[in-house]
Amino acid sequence: MMLRTATFAAVAMGLAVSMSSVFAQTPPQFNCPVRLELLTEIDGAGVGGLDRLIYGVRARDWKPEFLDQALRRYEACQAVAPGPQSLKDAERADALRQFQLFRGSLQQRDRLLAQEARQASAQTAAAQSGAAQIGQRDGVLTWAYTTRRAGSAFASEPRSITCAEPEKMPQDLLTLSPQSQLELPKFYAACVQAHQMPGSAVALFKESIDELAQERQAQAGFIASVRNLVAALPQQQTDQSVSALEKANRFQSSSEPAVNAAADQLTTLRQQVDARECAAHGKQAGIPADLLRAQYLVEWSTPAPLVGMACTAARNGVPFRFSAKGLLSKDSFEVKGATSIKVVLARQQMAEGGVLLVPLEGTVQGKTFEVTRQNLQVLAQQIRVALKTSR
Repeated sequence: MMLRTATFAAVAMGLAVSMSSVFAQTPPQFNCPVRLELLTEIDGAGVGGLDRLIYGVRARDWKPEFLDQALRRYEACQAVAPGPQSLKDAERADALRQFQLFRGSLQQRDRLLAQEARQASAQTAAAQSGAAQIGQRDGVLTWAYTTRRAGSAFASEPRSITCAEPEKMPQDLLTLSPQSQLELPKFYAACVQAHQMPGSAVALFKESIDELAQERQAQAGFIASVRNLVAALPQQQTDQSVSALEKANRFQSSSEPAVNAAADQLTTLRQQVDARECAAHGKQAGIPADLLRAQYLVEWSTPAPLVGMACTAARNGVPFRFSAKGLLSKDSFEVKGATSIKVVLARQQMAEGGVLLVPLEGTVQGKTFEVTRQNLQVLAQQIRVALKTSR
């Protein structure tokens, strides 16, 4: 059955090619009188379009010399036709004007043929690209791309561009949906195949394709590195190893779900590493066990973990020391970074449980002052700078 179908299709195609050849090679046949009104259809814009038969020849196959033949036949018919010569001369002058219009009709027909060829070329290029979002409109190749941010189910409305509009693509190519990222090189190839890529657009498209390939490769490397670190031994999961990946993660806007998953894994890993390392740094800094979960009042209504300061200081090589209260002293801590700071603290029980350490007195570079609502934020900023910068 399949063989019969294939054979029938081949025969039908052969007949179609044969008939097309016949139409193209058979010259028009003119009888007297030559009906000039029929020649108005050679522009291919009327009923039947480019395949309308005019004197046995399709509009698409008409040639300028056929008009010359028609004019000669018209004049020959007029020569033997009855009637006064003055009338014949007037009719001939009108016919010559019409033939000039017919030549203009052929030029219009040629534009339709060129458009048809562009459309066929675009359809072929679109079909062979294998990309669902590549199509054509009036012979012009188009590509409908979508953008999506990582972790979001929202996709923007598809935006359609042509081969001459590379500047309309998003600046961050990783925001292209995964499907659109795969289709970008295919669209470029289709544009080249259909000869619709202007010289001014070639460099921009190539630059975008190369940039996207590099970003995708870097993205894949980031994903693999996170997975490897997650699977590594705890002693390999350090602040340094996690920080290196955090700095490498420049793909926050990527549409790739695996990037979002890797970022979530890295966040979890950061929490685990901080919990392990910061507790150790806190103990080394002298923070007693009952204050390892204490909060320090950085600004009004903005507490932060006390061990966070000890952790930041240790990682930046800044001396930090906590002194627990005694019979004659209160809790305090000292930071000896670029600026030397000492803060005396008071303990308050928080309603939800735990201890809040409230600064009472501060000493910065040997100058002591009472901590108030007005200068608390200034003190907090001085502490931040001291924790990050050693002498």
